[in-house]
Amino acid sequence: MRLSESPDIVIMGDPFLFQQHKQVCVDDIPTDDFQHNLKILRKRQLEANGIGIAAPQIGWGARVLCLGISEETRSRYPTAVDIPLSFWINPTILETSKDTCWTWEGCLSVPGMRGWVERPSAVKIRGFNEQGEVIEADLSGFAARVMLHELDHLNGRLFTDQVDSPKLLLSNDAFQHQDIWPEGWPTENARKASPGGLSTER
Repeated sequence: MRLSESPDIVIMGDPFLFQQHKQVCVDDIPTDDFQHNLKILRKRQLEANGIGIAAPQIGWGARVLCLGISEETRSRYPTAVDIPLSFWINPTILETSKDTCWTWEGCLSVPGMRGWVERPSAVKIRGFNEQGEVIEADLSGFAARVMLHELDHLNGRLFTDQVDSPKLLLSNDAFQHQDIWPEGWPTENARKASPGGLSTER
């Protein structure tokens, strides 16, 4: 398929977000349509101030994602470390750490919400880049978090599926008033953590 120049972000509730998407044929990577779709994926990420985006979020049923925090995309996670812009095609998890961490996650496909989510602290990934070359990376901290969040999209999962209690899913409006939350609510560490900040305890 060839994406339009400005596809809409697919929003939670659309069944497309809950599908497991198929591997890309590596021979398709250099084709004009595929390269066009990569360009549109990155364009929509930057336009939406996203630090990551997966192909299904713009209606493209492919195992492709794009990560990266730039000055243009920093507004949603102002304290997070820089993550270089990169494409991952057919990403596969090779290893995950036993150690985990929590942070407040948001999602372009779940507008207006954040959730306090636990994930592995580090991950080793293999896939292909936009040239069709095999790439690997050892990611830790917030970069690992973003990768695992976007990988979930390729398997039909949203961050809301990872929240282990309804009280750990909040509106962005409520999050803006974190300073007046009751002591220890919804957890002691969740109360203190800023977007992009990690905690080793729930």
